[in-house]
Amino acid sequence: MTALYVLCGPPGAGKSTWARENAGRLQAVVVCSDDVRRDLEAKGRDPWDGDSVFAEVELRARGLLEAERSVVLDATHYRRRYRTYIQDVVSGIDVQRVGVWFVVPLDVCLQRNAGRDSLAFGDRRMSDEFVRSLAEAFEPPGHDEFDEVVAVNP
Repeated sequence: MTALYVLCGPPGAGKSTWARENAGRLQAVVVCSDDVRRDLEAKGRDPWDGDSVFAEVELRARGLLEAERSVVLDATHYRRRYRTYIQDVVSGIDVQRVGVWFVVPLDVCLQRNAGRDSLAFGDRRMSDEFVRSLAEAFEPPGHDEFDEVVAVNP
């Protein structure tokens, strides 16, 4: 069965690493919000415009799912309201929805984030305040949102 894996966790939790390491095993294509941000930036568009970013994420993911390809959605998805677009992604498609919850201590996320030194999205060091604020506002995925919720601590 085709599956949609929705990664949920703060920056530095290991989501992108997990996506790269598990995409083959899951026979899934990774759709990463950071890749979309880089694409928008390369086209001279605002990479921080969340509506544009996630409209494109939704478009890419839906196209793959309609072609019966499983998808890993790689983004923080740290608030329930930021995960509501997933219903549009899967609307009318027979898909197993899996929430992948990254249970990683804040100090580990901050340490990993501090080791980033690139300016590219996904590899860019975020402020400690930003990482802390997302971790503190994090709302775990629930069974009312997903068919299955898997907790990982990479």
